[in-house]
Order: sequence, then C-alpha cells, then structure tokens
Amino acid sequence: MLEKSDTSLSETLKTFNSFNLDVGLLVPTDTGMKKSIMDATATVREYFIDTGLHDYDKQAQGPDAKVTKKAFFVWADRLEETTASLYRPVTKKGDPRLWFGRLGKYSAPFNLLALIVRDDAIYIVNCSRADILASAANPATPLGSLAASARPDADPVVAELLDMIRDVSARGFIPTMRSGDTGIGMTLETLLGIAANTSKAPDYKGIEIKAKRLRKGRANRITLFSQVPDWKLSPIGSAWNLLSTYGYERNGKLRLNHEMNATSPNSIGFMLEMDAAKDWLKQNHCDAATSVTKHVTTWEMDKLRARLSEKHPQTFWVSAKVRGAGATEEFHYIQVEHTKEPKVRNFDALIEGGIISVDYLMSQKGPNRVRDHGYLFKMNPSDFGALFPPSEVHLLV
Repeated sequence: MLEKSDTSLSETLKTFNSFNLDVGLLVPTDTGMKKSIMDATATVREYFIDTGLHDYDKQAQGPDAKVTKKAFFVWADRLEETTASLYRPVTKKGDPRLWFGRLGKYSAPFNLLALIVRDDAIYIVNCSRADILASAANPATPLGSLAASARPDADPVVAELLDMIRDVSARGFIPTMRSGDTGIGMTLETLLGIAANTSKAPDYKGIEIKAKRLRKGRANRITLFSQVPDWKLSPIGSAWNLLSTYGYERNGKLRLNHEMNATSPNSIGFMLEMDAAKDWLKQNHCDAATSVTKHVTTWEMDKLRARLSEKHPQTFWVSAKVRGAGATEEFHYIQVEHTKEPKVRNFDALIEGGIISVDYLMSQKGPNRVRDHGYLFKMNPSDFGALFPPSEVHLLV
C-alpha cells in the first residue's frame, strides 16, 4: 500500500536517514480509516520486533489478546497522547492489525505515516505534513528531539583505501583494461591490487567498491546487487523458460534486457509485486490485451535483505570522468561517495514505491542455454539518502 502514498517515499526516508533514524512506514487507506483498521505490514512488524515493542507471531487471535501501547501524534510544536492497539482478529488468518485512537483527526487517507519507537511507546509522524517533517532539523521540537543521534567513529580502513584511490586519481586518465561496461570497475580494482573473483563479499577489508561513469545530462542507475530468482518458487521454472517465453530475437539470438518496477508495467508487461503474506517479491506479466496478470518469477525477501546487508556494510561509490570508447576508453577517477550500513528496513518500501527497480540482462548462449548477465537490483544515486545513512563525499582532484 506504500505505493499509494500521497508524498515521496524517497524524500521522506532521506530525511529520517539524515538523522540515522529507523522508522516503520504505513499508509492508511480510505476504507481502513472508515473501519479503524490498518494492516501491520511486514516491515512494521519487523521494526516492532527489532525495537522490542511487540511480536505479532507470539500473539493469539481475538480481542482478549489485544495489546495496547502508549502512543503520541507528533506535531511540529507538540505531542498529542493517544493509544495504539495491536491485535490479530479471529477472522481469516488473524492478519496482524494496528490502530491509533483518534487517527482520523491527525491523518487523512493515503498520508504517509512514520512510526518511531522509544521507551516502549510509538511516536506517529505524519510525513505528508511538510511542517512536521521539517521540524526534525530543530532539536527544540518533538521530532527534532527524537532525531538526535551520534555518528559512528571513523574507520582506519576507510582512510587507507581512500589514500589508495587518491594515488590512482593522481595518475589522471588511465586506459581501460577491459572493453565494455565492466571495464571501469575492473580497471580500478586491478590498479588497487584487488584480484578478480566471484565472491559476494565486499572487495576490500569489508568495503565494497563500485565504480561509475560520469556523463553529462544522464544519471545512470547504480547496481546495488544481483540476485537470481528462486526458480523452485517461480512458476516459469528456469532462466531458459523465462527467456524463451518472453524474449525477443536480435541478431539471431533471443534477448531479454528490461527494467521493471512495482508501480507500472514496462513495455512487455513486466511488473514487480510485493507479496507481504509470503514475504516474496514477485515478477508478474500483465497482458495488455486481456488484462490477465500471471505470476512469473519469485525472490524471497529475506534473502534479498540479506544480500543488501552482505554487499554494502560500507561502500565506496567511485565516479570517473570518461573519454574515448570501447577498447580505447579511458577513466579519470575523481570522486568517492562513502556510504555505510543501509537501512535494510527501508528496502521493501523502496521497491514497493518503484524507487528500487530490477533489470533482466539475458541472452541466448546456445540451444536451450542462457548467458545470464545478472538480475540487477538498481536505484538512482539521487535516492541513496533514502536507503543509506548520511554519506561522505570525497573529491579526489
């Protein structure tokens, strides 16, 4: 339901990340507001567990098992006390629910609400109110007080790697050591003495290194990680079935090179869907002629969250000026943006909101065989602040 938010998910998460604040996100619907019901989404449930507030999995169904917590509506200049009800109804499967007393006086349908847990109480922030969200910058306000946090200490490995990249930068333009898209990263890693490998672990003493080209007038999306779908959970069954069913022919070979997100179908009808009940990310196919939607591939969300954490405990996003092309391309590495542990809880919301997308890069290798260039989870660098705490930018020239 986060995709129905009337305010920007990305900009909101950037604000909270700038203060290193973890939050849970909700969007009340018109029907939910009328019935005084909201689903406790998977990310909210995990947030409640992580903060020690509540575990729905240990809660019985029915009114006798309802849990109430102290809660506060956060205004720009004051707090308004209310009550949070956490429960699982007897009907259906007992889907986790929550409600805040007098919510209708604080929020309209489709407002974006952030939940912050402190001292066994829930603070509700209406992020659709610009004055409330802006108050985070003022420590004298309720939200500003909640936002106060300390930045982590400096890491000596960061300084060591930064000095190494500065030495590379001082050499100016350097010829690529491999033609093609991967040349920029392979060249940098070779110059840093990092051997090529297929490991999913970070590149240098716990720090992942990602290199990108700087081109005028175009901001390329950045790959966060690659993860193969779970073919056993995918109705399509295999990469070859996916390519042969939905691919197109070019130069005598089948190809499938497409970006897709969770907000609208792409040109061939591919669209992502969050299945909160199963904690899956699904890729569906929406037939434009019949309006029939078919489930095609599946990723388990817990594996995707783990990949994000595993890949980016710390990351150097290295930018380079470029000249030439192909085998004659040259790179001048001029900037490093250093990000730290991502807010994994925000990952689901960013997929649901269409901010993180997925690319298929597949081509036919031979009869019934696929050359897989990755199932890439990507986002625009301008949205980094919604996933990562405040980054540090280092100019190398």
